[in-house]
Amino acid sequence: MSSQTITVERSYRLFDDGQRGFHPVFNADGNLMVFTSEKFAGLKVYNFSDRSIITVSDEEGVGFDPVFGENNRIFFKTTVYQSRLRHSGVKSFDLQTRNVREVLEPRRDLKQLQSFGDGVMVADGNRLLRASFQRNESAVPPYVWSEGQNLNIHRNGRSERLNPIENANGYIWTSLSPNKQMILSHAIGKGTIVTDLNGNIIASFGELLAPVWYGDDFVVGMYNQDDGHVITESQIIMKSINGSISRQLSPPNKFAMQPAASASANRVVYSTETGEMYVLELKITR
Repeated sequence: MSSQTITVERSYRLFDDGQRGFHPVFNADGNLMVFTSEKFAGLKVYNFSDRSIITVSDEEGVGFDPVFGENNRIFFKTTVYQSRLRHSGVKSFDLQTRNVREVLEPRRDLKQLQSFGDGVMVADGNRLLRASFQRNESAVPPYVWSEGQNLNIHRNGRSERLNPIENANGYIWTSLSPNKQMILSHAIGKGTIVTDLNGNIIASFGELLAPVWYGDDFVVGMYNQDDGHVITESQIIMKSINGSISRQLSPPNKFAMQPAASASANRVVYSTETGEMYVLELKITR
């Protein structure tokens, strides 16, 4: 893989009608993408095939880490307040019927969503909950999440704390690799890492922010520069897990942030600070 090269074959602005978007997330084949507002209010889905936009929800907070299941059903968290306490539930959106259904009723300790077949997995405290629209005979994959100071994994019916970096100030942007064998996470104050399922560090990427998987061999994220007071530059960077490749993808004149990546579609999307969304079409050659 050391002889591989990454080429940006095409770069273009996604919307020309004033539509703004932040925090994009792709489906499995990269043909669909959900996006939200800067503060995670509302959720929309864009279809690259016919360039259509469908509103999934107008609720506050629903744009925080939605996921696609099989059959392109969209799962997202909702927020309600009961006795002044915040509770989170899970709803689904069917793209064909455009029906919204409650999947999990609101509860106090719901963690981040992870897709599983035509459904979703999510931790509720130390319990792993699963909800699906079809019977799933597949083995349950590991479920990973970050909470406060801890990086966690649930597998084989039990939860474990991994915490691969000593004295990290917590972990964010945690996700499982497409092959279910590696964990991507950002240790606050220490940098982005990839580990195996036992927490052994495979790769370190420094202050690569908002990292996402591009297949099993690459990670895409953003690097920021500041003047000591405000962020002055932000660029989208692609790095190989084996450390042989580091490539800036976004043009130097763009303030590029919050990437989504799809190796299946050879596509990366990012937002600017004003919510303009840009698509980068990639070619990786040996």
